[in-house]
Amino acid sequence: MSRWTETVAGMEAELEGLAHVPRGILAYLRAGWAPEYPVELARGSGGRVWDASGREHVDWVMGKGPVILGHGRAEVVEAAAARAASGGLLPGLAPEYGALAARVAGAIEVAERVAFAKNGSDAVSIAMRLARIDTGRRGVLSAGYHGWDDRVQGAPGVAPTGVSDFGYDLDALERALAAHGEAIAAVLITPEPAFLGAAHLARVAELARGAGARLIVDEVRCGMRVAIGGAHERFGVRPDLIAMSKGLANGFPLSLVAGRADVMEASARTFVFGSNYGEAVALAAGLATFEIALAEGALARLADAGERLARALAAELTRRGAAACVIGPRAMPTIVFERPADEDAFYARAAAAGVLFFQDDAQCPSAAHGEAEITDTMGRLGPALDAIEGRGEVSDDAIRRYAARRMIAPGAFDVAHTRAQVLGP
Repeated sequence: MSRWTETVAGMEAELEGLAHVPRGILAYLRAGWAPEYPVELARGSGGRVWDASGREHVDWVMGKGPVILGHGRAEVVEAAAARAASGGLLPGLAPEYGALAARVAGAIEVAERVAFAKNGSDAVSIAMRLARIDTGRRGVLSAGYHGWDDRVQGAPGVAPTGVSDFGYDLDALERALAAHGEAIAAVLITPEPAFLGAAHLARVAELARGAGARLIVDEVRCGMRVAIGGAHERFGVRPDLIAMSKGLANGFPLSLVAGRADVMEASARTFVFGSNYGEAVALAAGLATFEIALAEGALARLADAGERLARALAAELTRRGAAACVIGPRAMPTIVFERPADEDAFYARAAAAGVLFFQDDAQCPSAAHGEAEITDTMGRLGPALDAIEGRGEVSDDAIRRYAARRMIAPGAFDVAHTRAQVLGP
């Protein structure tokens, strides 16, 4: 049993009205595993949420990444409501499907063709299917998290007809392709810009193409956050296919697969379908989100909010001599603690004080986070900062511990790359 499910098991008094919800499902829908995290949230507006008792919290989780414009953004809600009133799931494609596909293709260079689905795991699975049909091969070499679905889980070693995990280790990838390249349809990778930079992704692309495999970049986490297209765009690497989801529709369920026209047209030689893949309410929300994000520079604004939060935290950590730091891209800062006990205490006390951080992952600022949210956050964090007992510099081992959470094998990354991204006061 994980810490997430363990804490839910002890919260029966707080779960009234949720008797029919499986406890394991409920546990992972929360923002953190500490008991202080609220189980039910009643509403959200901008960068804040209110729990079932009416208590207000500053929200740095934002749906675990998707809500890039802020909760309840009026134009997105209005677009979704208008589409719902005209029918959300029609026996054919609503106009929003083609309109959003064209908008994505115009903004993301690799998106010569675009298809929509509902969640990140589905998008990755579709990309793998297209690569397999296009190449006539079955194997996939994978690095990183692609969702809980068994279809996208990688196993150690090399399975020429299945998904195998190379743990971001370039030497392991090179060996696997040298030994089994003729069986590998795709190399699938989730970028981790806090730990691995442009040179790493470029080398993955080079190795994949040298073996005749397709490069699939899972941009579910980084797309519409570190750049419109995600980390590959920021790093200047051109994949064959990308999968995106979080950030596309400001919290409405939507994902996409996009890429080279010839690879995407492999869809004509297989079967890719979901009853809700053409559902138009989320597509309308996605179209509104895309238009706002481009018109208002939303990604620059959320990155600025992330940097201001990170620097405010870093200043206070430095002042106290705390053994913690903030790393990673401004759009998704990660708080690193030397001592796991300090991390646990910090997030628990922050939640108790009305600040919800994304426990076990990067924080997710939005374009709606302004100076008031940062001021309120820092004003409430005294007890959480007091809970950090460790002193001194964060060690290389602590950074490696956080890399391991992102499924990065020991030795697969350079700690110096991560240290170069530490955000100071």
